Amino acid sequence: MSPLYSKRYRVYWSETDAALMMHFSNFFRVCERTEEEFLASLGITQRGPPGSRILMPRVHAECDYESPLRPGVVYRVDITDVVIGRSSLQYLYEFYDESSGKLSARCKIVTVFYDEAEGKAKEIPKELREKLLAAGARLREDLAST
Repeated sequence: MSPLYSKRYRVYWSETDAALMMHFSNFFRVCERTEEEFLASLGITQRGPPGSRILMPRVHAECDYESPLRPGVVYRVDITDVVIGRSSLQYLYEFYDESSGKLSARCKIVTVFYDEAEGKAKEIPKELREKLLAAGARLREDLAST
């Protein structure tokens, strides 16, 4: 199955740890960067005046590391799945070393749409839900059956 979105990056020395492997925390940064690029490709931005912005704080993050990424390596990040809940999005990411084709990491991040004025979760806007579905995202099982 092909990914919903792919982006290539390069590992910089400043992103590595003492063992010259991409530091674990940078995988999460790259996930967010890839998410932002994916949303931008759909015409979705988080910019705007207070009260109109799309805010999506992270409520869960995990990553399984399979193989290190070293300085200078070009790697690809695939968004392999996006699951749409009422107020949440679950993203699944896979990181691949482009030179070897080896899987480097699998990450999962869950975001919640946040109402800035009320300070609580809110339902994903219909327009955004439709754009995500058109891009290959899917509804969470309990929502798909209703």
